[in-house]
Amino acid sequence: MIPPKTYNIQFLKRQDLAKDTHSFFFKRPVDFEFIAGLYNRWTLPIEATDGRGNSRLFTISSSPLEKEYVSFTTKIVQSQFKKALLELKEGAQIQMFGPLGRFTLDENDNRTCVLLAGGIGITPFHSIIPYANAQKLTIPLILIASFSTPEEMVFYDELTQIAKENQNIKVIYTITRPQESQQQWTGETGRISDTMIKKYVSNVMDAIYYVVGPPAMLEGMKKVLLDMEIKEENIKVEQFTGY
Repeated sequence: MIPPKTYNIQFLKRQDLAKDTHSFFFKRPVDFEFIAGLYNRWTLPIEATDGRGNSRLFTISSSPLEKEYVSFTTKIVQSQFKKALLELKEGAQIQMFGPLGRFTLDENDNRTCVLLAGGIGITPFHSIIPYANAQKLTIPLILIASFSTPEEMVFYDELTQIAKENQNIKVIYTITRPQESQQQWTGETGRISDTMIKKYVSNVMDAIYYVVGPPAMLEGMKKVLLDMEIKEENIKVEQFTGY
């Protein structure tokens, strides 16, 4: 793996993606290398008094092939850190330490990879899928991403377009509370289940499963997979607190 180190990086811009969800873009240091799926510790120059400090762990949501910037994507909740994020001005300097983690594809393993995401947990897959597409990897990738309502979905247009152009990539979004939406939704509904997985994955017993999302989703998804008799070594769960 690439050894982590500390970088001082410059804030470029914020992109608003969905309700309370934003991507933050920073100028990528020329010597910063990472593998799709990893995360960094990001530190803001603030004095945090809410007990959580001035650092957070966020997945890198941009592709390693994007050389101009590095980004992360997060939901904004009421905290000093998130408030300071929203107030960042173009040109502001923050600190980044990384890359960290092991949530990466093995490019030498051609088994189907099933990418299971709950909400903002989709961020590592937004790094992995564009990278795999651009590199023309032959690994079959099947993303199943769960959101409460269509208004909360992120990266839908971009990832579904990639799937239309690449026969090795499938992208499925499912909505768990469509009745709370003002938008019409004609796609999948309900939580990710064994039935839904089997509908889109033909070789369920031979696949590798990558699971990322809030803690309750991680535990529930792992139980579903184990009940399907998926071997535990074929289940990769990312446990970090960047939500």
